[in-house]
Amino acid sequence: MRTWAVPHPAEFEWIFASPMSGAQHQPGSARFQAGLRFAYVLLDMLIELWNTQPFPVPDLDELPASLREQLRAYSRLVDGRLPPEAVYVYVTSWTTLYGLLCLEVLHQMDFVRADMGPLFEQCLDELAEALGLSTES
Repeated sequence: MRTWAVPHPAEFEWIFASPMSGAQHQPGSARFQAGLRFAYVLLDMLIELWNTQPFPVPDLDELPASLREQLRAYSRLVDGRLPPEAVYVYVTSWTTLYGLLCLEVLHQMDFVRADMGPLFEQCLDELAEALGLSTES
């Protein structure tokens, strides 16, 4: 996603960083579907990983009640392919990676560094470690 987003900031902003109208929030809209395709890349990888090598997850009872219900609802939405605790890992991972990407593509971090690539790679390494994956070649 980053490989596409950085050289295509206008397209990225149109799909991911501009307010959506009510109609665009509908699951059938092209813009909604485009956003889901990107989000599902990570979701599908985490589902595959969960099925082959479950990763550490938080205790659901230690999370706020409103968040627990949202995680359960999303777990149902993806047909239970990830339990709510693993959905939490997906959501926090997605928001971290997506947030960092938005900061880069929308030039919100230019005051810190011109090349966000190393920071993004470090973030990926930390995510891999949290998921119990080796980052060594």
